[in-house]
Amino acid sequence: MKKSHGVKQPPQKLRDLKDWHAVLAIGAMVLVFFRDILLQKAFFWEDFMYQYYPFRNFAAVSLSNGDLPLWNPYTFSGMPFQADIQTALFYVPNLLLTLFVTNGRLQLFWLEAMIILHYAIAGVCLYYLAKDLGARKLFALFGGVVYALSGFMIMQAIHETFVCQVAWLPLVILLFRRALIRRSAGYMIGAGLVLGHGVLAGSPQLTLYIFTLLFLYFCFELFASLKTDGARKSLVMVPIAAGTVLVAIALTAVQLLPTRELAPLSTRAEISFEQSAEGSVAWEQLLTLIAPKYFGTSGAQGSNFWMSGPYWQYWETCMYIGVAALVAVGAALRLIKKNRYLAFFSLIALFGLLYSFGDNFFLHPIFFRLVPGFDKFRVPARMIYLFIFGCSILSAFGLQELFEKLQSQPDRLKKGIISIAGAGIIVWLMAQSGAFQSARNPQQLPQIHAVAVSGATAGMVFLLIVAGILFLASRRTISASAAVGALFALQFIDVNIFGFDQNNGNVNPDDYYASKADIVSLLKEDGKAEYFRVNSRQGGSMILDRNQGMVDRIFMMEGYTPLGLQRLYPPSRNWDQTCDMLNAKYRIAVNQQKQSMGMIKASTYLPRAFMVYRAKIIRDENEERTFMAGNDFDPARMIVAEESPIRGSVSGEGGQTPTTDTAYTSEWSASITSYALNAISLNVSSPKDGYLVLSEIYYPGWNAYVDGVQQRIYRADWSLRAIPISAGNHRVEVRFEPESFRRGFWLTSGTLLVSAAVLAGSATMGRRRRARKIEQSPPPTG
Repeated sequence: MKKSHGVKQPPQKLRDLKDWHAVLAIGAMVLVFFRDILLQKAFFWEDFMYQYYPFRNFAAVSLSNGDLPLWNPYTFSGMPFQADIQTALFYVPNLLLTLFVTNGRLQLFWLEAMIILHYAIAGVCLYYLAKDLGARKLFALFGGVVYALSGFMIMQAIHETFVCQVAWLPLVILLFRRALIRRSAGYMIGAGLVLGHGVLAGSPQLTLYIFTLLFLYFCFELFASLKTDGARKSLVMVPIAAGTVLVAIALTAVQLLPTRELAPLSTRAEISFEQSAEGSVAWEQLLTLIAPKYFGTSGAQGSNFWMSGPYWQYWETCMYIGVAALVAVGAALRLIKKNRYLAFFSLIALFGLLYSFGDNFFLHPIFFRLVPGFDKFRVPARMIYLFIFGCSILSAFGLQELFEKLQSQPDRLKKGIISIAGAGIIVWLMAQSGAFQSARNPQQLPQIHAVAVSGATAGMVFLLIVAGILFLASRRTISASAAVGALFALQFIDVNIFGFDQNNGNVNPDDYYASKADIVSLLKEDGKAEYFRVNSRQGGSMILDRNQGMVDRIFMMEGYTPLGLQRLYPPSRNWDQTCDMLNAKYRIAVNQQKQSMGMIKASTYLPRAFMVYRAKIIRDENEERTFMAGNDFDPARMIVAEESPIRGSVSGEGGQTPTTDTAYTSEWSASITSYALNAISLNVSSPKDGYLVLSEIYYPGWNAYVDGVQQRIYRADWSLRAIPISAGNHRVEVRFEPESFRRGFWLTSGTLLVSAAVLAGSATMGRRRRARKIEQSPPPTG
């Protein structure tokens, strides 16, 4: 039996911890934390209800009906669906939700359960990464728990895309690390596939940050290798890193190419620096590392957040990891000179924290102006997830360091224990003194002061408990193992008190969308006779939810997505004319005096498809806006185009105003015979050459086929579609066939096939190497 030297070994029970024990423990903690959601006593709220549930429902129901939802005709009068990366159509867990569609609706429970599953995935992946970096299993488990139930993860539960993408980050780093260190093509492919799959989860902002992290980690490993292995062996890392990125990009081509086409046409094509800095962390918020509710809260149960800025600033700027974890991070900082990985992840955590300060520090302005991609996104505070990621790894090694010190040198912890207790007392005294407490209305100050003192008191209590646990362990009153167990328990209790109710909304999304069942029923019944849209919003009044169309399959003028198209509502003399052009038969009516609203039926709305025989060509956008807002524009009898259609004989050029043509208004017909997500079929009859106008939003990728012959679709009336039609009877089909999707599909499919072949070859070679080693090993003796 070997004797142990130096640091005492952990007790046998801790050394016997199995990986499946850790996985089970993380899963159990996640289940307990989200118990009310899983038991359907509470429901995710805010963006989950208004954006992500409609997205998932529309996608799952469409797929269950055999339709690939490339186009969404029910939001914003029609817009690309799959091309909006936030819809995450091809993210595998989202595809599996199709199995849980019942009676034309995705069952809410399974979507919430899928999101919660990613918390367990996040913790398990961090556990394996920390273990791969050298942490013992028990302490790697602590790091996994810190990551899975960190403030960032808890706050972002309402943003499915964030949670799903961040969950895979530790596994990406783990595989990428092995690929670089082992110069392995198999791990390179694995890292690329997991990275690409994470990108498909749907957050372009976090994708940018993750690629930045991978670049920094690559540089870190490359420079370390240059010192030890020399340039010849080290430069092999370059094609490995490039291959990982190429696999990820090629795998996601089916998503990235359509998104690349949509991005410049969306409202997020360009943002100012001021817009990009929305959601920046303030320096005084460093207090929230100890007292997360010092400045109030904003969650499903209400808001008393009193810092300047919108209510969502609370969850976007949350950096809390738990007091026990914070103390463990402090202990790990003592090891950065001995452990290069801890040094790297310390710098990553610091970088994430400093960047999150946005316009309150110089990092974000530099990246916004000089680094491509960083000028496209708001809320720099989301970079906090790199701080959380780094701190989670540090916490694993920090707790391990505390355990070893409690076993071997407990007396050396006295200064640290005093510092921990002192930090809590200082924060509490700052709150009592009114530090950082201000309000526009002086009458609010007592309430603000009470909130700050309450938050500081909670932080102080937890710090004193940590100090007390370490003090008892340093005096040998309790064992080091008991101290570690107590810190584990304290960490879980801490994050439960901090964030258990954050996302426990009282409104069931199913009930929310069913609350207007009478209106929905009326619209759907009338929709059996003709195609029409609904205008459901006027100013701050909204009679149907903005994304109700995706849930109940109602054609709506409104919507809610950050990637809405720039060309949406046609300019006109008034809003009623805009609604007419967009085929809005029903419109919201608001009575300000009675503070009531209802729906009225319009009589002037234009049909979904109709013929006109005049065209005015205006190539300047400003002139086009001016003309369409004037009295000479009649959308029922003419189109305004930005380029000459093929049939120039019916076009009026430049500033000419064509005369009204009424000779054929009653002799044409245009009837829709079938209407699907990505295709519309019509029968059209016209007495002479003219233009078929579709009250459908113009977008690249829509092709027209007139009697089987492809015909170009023109942009008309700012945002609608027009197709030149010759005299006679015609069968017209309009199909959404984006070339960007076709190319992306084949590139993604090819990547999957090549990756599978490389992984299979790598596995075969690995088995052969192992077999040769067994054959070459000497036979046992004795």
